[in-house]
Amino acid sequence: MKKILFLLLFLTIGLSAFSNQPLVRNFTRTMYNSGTQNWAITQDKNNTMFFANNSGLLEFDGKKWSTFPIKNGTNVRSILYTKDGRIYAATFNEFGYYQALESGHLEYHSLMSKLKKNSIKSNELYNLLQGDKKIFFQAGKSIYQYSNDTIIGFPFDYNIDITAYVHNVLFVASSKKGVFMLNGRLFVRISGSELLVDKKVCSVLPFKDNKILFVTCFNGVFLFDGISIVPYNTGIDGFLKKNQVFCATTNGKQLVFGTVQSGIAVQNIADGNVIYVNTYSGLQNNTILSAAFDNQQNLWLGLDKGIDYVLLNSPVLNMFGTNNLYGAGYTSLIKNNVLYFGTNQGLYSTPYPLPNSALPLQLNIMKGMEGQVWSLNEIDNTLFCGDDQGAFIVSPKGTERIPGLTGTWTFKHLSQHPDMILGCSYQGLFILKKTGTAWKFSHFIKGMFTLSSPMFEEDTDGNVWFSHWQKGLFRLHFNSVMDSITRVDQYDTNKGFPSNRNNTVFKIGNHFIFSSERGFYHYNRKTDRMDPDNSWNRMFKYPPSYMRLHEGLNGDVWCVSGRFVGLAKKKADNSYQMDSLSYRVLQPKINTGFEQFNFIDNNNLILSTEDGFSWIDTRRMVTTGSIFKVHLHSVVISGNSITSSDNAENLEQEAASDSYSHKQNSIRFEFIAPEYRNEGMVQYCFMLKNYDETWSKFSTDNLKEYTHLPKGTYTFKVRAFNILESKEATASYTFTILPAWYESKPAFVIYIILFFALLVGLVLFINQRSKKGALDMERLKEIELNEQKKQYEVENSEKKKEIKELKNQQLQYELRHKSQELASSTMNLIRKNEILLEIMDNITKVTEDIKSNNDSGSLLSRLNKMERSIKQSIDNDNNWKRFEENFDLVYENYLKRLGDMYPELNTSDKKLCAYLKMDLSSKDIAPLLNISVRSIEMSRYRLRKKMNLDREINLGEFLQRF
Repeated sequence: MKKILFLLLFLTIGLSAFSNQPLVRNFTRTMYNSGTQNWAITQDKNNTMFFANNSGLLEFDGKKWSTFPIKNGTNVRSILYTKDGRIYAATFNEFGYYQALESGHLEYHSLMSKLKKNSIKSNELYNLLQGDKKIFFQAGKSIYQYSNDTIIGFPFDYNIDITAYVHNVLFVASSKKGVFMLNGRLFVRISGSELLVDKKVCSVLPFKDNKILFVTCFNGVFLFDGISIVPYNTGIDGFLKKNQVFCATTNGKQLVFGTVQSGIAVQNIADGNVIYVNTYSGLQNNTILSAAFDNQQNLWLGLDKGIDYVLLNSPVLNMFGTNNLYGAGYTSLIKNNVLYFGTNQGLYSTPYPLPNSALPLQLNIMKGMEGQVWSLNEIDNTLFCGDDQGAFIVSPKGTERIPGLTGTWTFKHLSQHPDMILGCSYQGLFILKKTGTAWKFSHFIKGMFTLSSPMFEEDTDGNVWFSHWQKGLFRLHFNSVMDSITRVDQYDTNKGFPSNRNNTVFKIGNHFIFSSERGFYHYNRKTDRMDPDNSWNRMFKYPPSYMRLHEGLNGDVWCVSGRFVGLAKKKADNSYQMDSLSYRVLQPKINTGFEQFNFIDNNNLILSTEDGFSWIDTRRMVTTGSIFKVHLHSVVISGNSITSSDNAENLEQEAASDSYSHKQNSIRFEFIAPEYRNEGMVQYCFMLKNYDETWSKFSTDNLKEYTHLPKGTYTFKVRAFNILESKEATASYTFTILPAWYESKPAFVIYIILFFALLVGLVLFINQRSKKGALDMERLKEIELNEQKKQYEVENSEKKKEIKELKNQQLQYELRHKSQELASSTMNLIRKNEILLEIMDNITKVTEDIKSNNDSGSLLSRLNKMERSIKQSIDNDNNWKRFEENFDLVYENYLKRLGDMYPELNTSDKKLCAYLKMDLSSKDIAPLLNISVRSIEMSRYRLRKKMNLDREINLGEFLQRF
C-alpha cells in the first residue's frame, strides 16, 4: 500500500512539474527589423537560423539579423535548407533558391522559368518538402517535383490542404476527399481516410513505430498505422479543438501544437505530460504560424508578430510566467496538498498538485499575511511562518499570530531539546516551547548577545553556530534550561578566517561547512580554529567567495553566490561532482543571500527568484549531441568579401591557402558560433599566425580587422568558448598576401636581365672609355708637361724676383740700420768736434792772453766766454734741427708724427722722446740736455701728463712702439 501511495505521489509530482512554463526569449520586429509574420523556419549546417518572413528570407546567427528579399518582392511562405547549402523558397508565383555569394550575401536564383514550361498554371506556391534526392512543393491543385534541374507537375483534382513527406512517402490531404499518397505519378487514397473528409488537416507528423499523425485544425489528431485511421487521444483534445491548430512539429520525443488563439502545447510522447506556452508564459502573441526544433532541441516559433525561442531543453521552468502579480520570491513549502509561497508582498497559497492548464497559476493571499515574508518551516507537523510583522502558525483554517514577537527571520528545531524551537526575530533569539500539542512562545534568550540573523545551526553538543553578515561568526553556549547564553566564542581572523564579514555556517549531512571570502573552512576541535576545507575548495578552480550551500534530499548540494550557480552531485563514494553549466541561466534570477530551495523530491525543487519562483527538474536536461561550431561568416579583403557562412569550410580544418594581391592587404574577419539560449554566452579569442605574437583575450567581439599586411602567408585562427556548455570550437583560414609587382618573380627576372644588360653595357662602356682615356691621358700628359714647364719657368722667375726683393729688403734694412748708426755717430762726432774746436780755439786764446800777460779780468772774461760758447753749442738750434732731420730720416718721420699726435710738446720734450726712442737711460740723457737726472725724471713726468698716459703704461716702451 505504501509503495502505491509513493507511486501516486511521484506521478502527481511529475505532472506538477510540467504545469509550469519554460523560459522564453523574445525577438521583436524592432530587433530583427523585418516583416511582421514568419511562416516557416529552418537551420543550416552552421547552426544559423532562417525564417520565411513577410519581407523575404530572414537570417539570424545568434548576434546579427539580415533580410534577403525574394525576386518579386512578396513575402516568403516556405523555405527548405538542403545539404548542398541552398535555401529553397516558395511564395506567390515564385519558386527558387538562395545561395551565398563570396560576399556572404545570399543571392536569390529564380526557377520559375522551368516551372512555366509546364502546362499547369502556377499560383501560390508553398510547403517545400525534402524527398529522396527530390524537392516537392505544392500549389492550390498541384504538386511539383524538382530534381536534376527539372520541374515536373502532378495535377490534383481537389484543393490541397497540406502535403508531407513522411517515411519516404508523399502524403496529400484534402478536406474534400481525405488523404492520398503519391505512387509514381498517381495519387492513391489511403484506407480509412474518409474519416478525415470535411476535416482540414494542417500537419502530418511521423510518429513512433512508423505510424503517422494527422493533425487537424478543429477536430483533434488522428493516427494512421498503415492500415486504418483512428482518432488519437492526446489528453488535450479540448484545448486543440477550441484554439484552432495552425501548425505542428515533432522531434520524436515531443509533439508541439501551434494554435491561433492560445500559443503552443508541448506534449511528452512518453508520458503524455503537457507544457503550455502562451502570452502568460512570455510569448509576444498567441498566434503561432510556424514551429521548429533546432539542433539543441529547443523550439523556435514564428509568430503573427515576432519570433520567440522556447527553452524546452532546460531544467528550469517559470512558475509565475511573465505576468508576475505576486512579487519576488523568498520561501515556499508544500503541506497538506497546499503549496505556499512567501514573497515580498505576502503569503500566498494554491492547491497542489498544480493544475495542468494553459492559464497562469492563480494564488490566494492568506488573510492578514500581507507584506514581506521571510521563511516557512514545517516542524512537528506544524507550519511556522516568519515575516516582517512577526511569527505565525499557518493551518488550513488560516494563520495564528504567536504573541510577543516582532519581525521574525526563521525557526530551527533543537535536536538536544525536542520540546523546543529556537527562533530569531528582530529582537534576538527566542524559544518556542511545546505545551501539550501546541507550540507557544516561552521566552527570549538572556545574555550579552543581541544580534539578529536567519543563519544559525545547532551542533551535536547543543551549541549554536550563529552567522551575522557583518559582525562575523559566533558559537553560543547555553545553560541547561535554554534561557541564557553562558559563553560566546567569536571566530574571526584570529581563529583562521581571512576576514570577519560574511563567514556563514551550513550543515551538510552531519558536518558543518563554513564559507568565507576565500573559500570553505571546517572547525578543528583540537586547535579551536578554522582550517581550509580542501575537499570542497578543490571542486572550484579558485576558492569561492561567500558561497552559500543548500543540501537536497538525495545529498546533492546546490552552491550559490553572486556569480555562480552550480549543483554538486553526490556520488556513491560520498564525493561530489560539480555541474557548473546546466543552471547558469538561474544566476541573474537569484536574490543572493535570501534564496531558498524547497526540495520536493530527489529531482524536483522550487527555487525562490527575483521574479517569483522557478521549478527545477534536474532530469530535464537532455543531451542533444549538437555540435558547437564556429565558422567564418565573411572574410572581407580590402572592401571585397571573399567568403561567407555557406562556402567557408569547417574551420577546424585549414583550407587551402587563398592568394590576394598586394593592394588587397587589408582584411576583416567576421566569425560566429551561434548560441541562442542566452545573449553573450559565447566568447572569442583569435590570432593571426606569422603576425600576432599571442592570442587575444576572450571577449564577445566577433570581428577582427588587419590593415596593411606585408607580403607573406598567414593563418587566421579563432577559438569560440560556449559558457553555457563549457565547449570550445576552433577554426582557421589560411591566405597569402602576394608581393607587390616590383617584388614578384617576373619582376626579379626582369631585374636580373636588366642587371646583366647593364653589366655588359658597362663593360663595353668601360672598354671604350679606357681607349679614349688612354688617348686623352697622352694628350693630357703633353699638356701637363708643357704647363709644368711654363709653370716652372714662371715659378723660377717669381722665385728669382722674390730673392731679389728679399735681397733688396735686406740691403735696405742694413742700409737703414747703418744710416741710423751713421746718423747717431755723425751727430755725436759733429757735436763733439764742434765743441772741441771751440774749446781748442778758446784755449788758444787763453794761452795767448796768458802769454801777453793780460790781466785776470780779461782772463776771466775769456773763460766766461768759453762757458757761454759751450752752452751755446749745447743749445744750438741749428744743430738740433739737423739732428731732427737725420732722426726722422732714420726713424720714418718719428718726431714729425709725434708732434702731429701731441702738438703741445716743446723741443725739450721731443729731444727727451728722441733719446728715449734711442733707448738711452736717464743718466745718459742728463748730460745731453745739460740737466740733472732728477730733472730728467721730472721731464718724464711732465711728458706723461702731456701725452695723457695712464700710470700703468711704461713711457719708454710706449715711445719704442710709437
